[in-house]
Amino acid sequence: MLIAVFEDDLASSLQPLTLTRPSFMIRCGAQLLYEKIMSELEGKFVFCARGEVVEAARERLSGLGEVVSTDDLRALASGEDLLLVNGRWLFDKSLLRIGDECVALKDGELVYAYLRGDDAEKIAERCRSLPEFLDALRAELGEFRVDEARILRYPWDLIEYNREEILNDLKRLKRFKAWREPASIPGAYLVGENDFLISSTAKIYPCTVLDSSDGPVIIDDEAVVMPHSYLRGPCYVGRETWIVGGKVSASSIGHVCRVGGEVEETIIQGFSNKYHAGFLGHSYVGEWVNLGALTTVSDLKNDYSSVKVPIGGKLVDSGRVKVGAFIGDHVKTSIGLLLSTGSVIGVMCNLVTSGEPYPKYVPSFTWYVKGQVRDWIGVESMIEAAERMMARRGIRMSEAEKRLYRRLYEETREERREFAERVLRS
Repeated sequence: MLIAVFEDDLASSLQPLTLTRPSFMIRCGAQLLYEKIMSELEGKFVFCARGEVVEAARERLSGLGEVVSTDDLRALASGEDLLLVNGRWLFDKSLLRIGDECVALKDGELVYAYLRGDDAEKIAERCRSLPEFLDALRAELGEFRVDEARILRYPWDLIEYNREEILNDLKRLKRFKAWREPASIPGAYLVGENDFLISSTAKIYPCTVLDSSDGPVIIDDEAVVMPHSYLRGPCYVGRETWIVGGKVSASSIGHVCRVGGEVEETIIQGFSNKYHAGFLGHSYVGEWVNLGALTTVSDLKNDYSSVKVPIGGKLVDSGRVKVGAFIGDHVKTSIGLLLSTGSVIGVMCNLVTSGEPYPKYVPSFTWYVKGQVRDWIGVESMIEAAERMMARRGIRMSEAEKRLYRRLYEETREERREFAERVLRS
């Protein structure tokens, strides 16, 4: 069976997280979205990504499956039975009905579709793009509803579902390898009766508290939890990540991060630093972000009203009382920076505090220093700074990633100009 994980037009509603990656490469729980699918299904995988990110995604997914543009249907016309899986679906194998050809929908959105190889080939041959292919499937195959499916529509959905996804990923991770007995951790205090999954290569120092009262605590390979750290589940600490003190609760911290201070109900994609004091709550942080000491995110309005978040040029009501910030890749903040409730920060921004909360939306590649926009900083200087940070973790920025950032820089040029004019007027 051919398994095609695809992203659709609504991937843009998950920006800034999807500016630099396909929607199925976002983290929720302990795993990236595509990892959940690959850990449950066997077959040949194809990943269908937007053209602007396909080249960078192809490098990252090398060896896992073919990566093609959503405008290229040749990989789907292989003659094999085809299972199409929406990359924004928090995968649940129990909802699959494989056998009869079908299209599964949630609130009108395609969750997955299954069709036999000869039909897949015939339909693909007469369609020019994946959206056209999906529309043809809905017109020709039987549809049914899967109301239990959880489809990501906005960035705050990731925070909403993260607790449950840590529990779901726990079951998958238990199958992959043996984990260390918690009783073999001298000097650490273990509280609660839920699971502790601790890698045999993780180092847990004395005077740490691991609390599973509200959910499992998962600490992956070569992670380090330093003294005076409090981890409250459900919580995931990724490979080679350091928790350097403070409180981390109900959060997923990706691989190779450095995290301290107070972190609550937050996801960090990976390779990012929040080493010092400061609060980060109900937020999502991309890769290669450095949050300066005392950077603080507001996740609750003083009047306890629903938080509105800038999405696609409009303020969208999240319907939630607690929403923090959504921060794109390669963002840097100065010491003492204050981010407003429901903030969105684009990729490669450099923010230096003015002593007041920042605007709710800052376009990608903006250098905003003490209330002024520095628009003479070019993309090549930003890429060089990003390369220096990545080199500290032994990672090189690929040429495909550089081309992606240069393209994004040009695409967001007008947006930055309008932002700078608004700042001047204010």
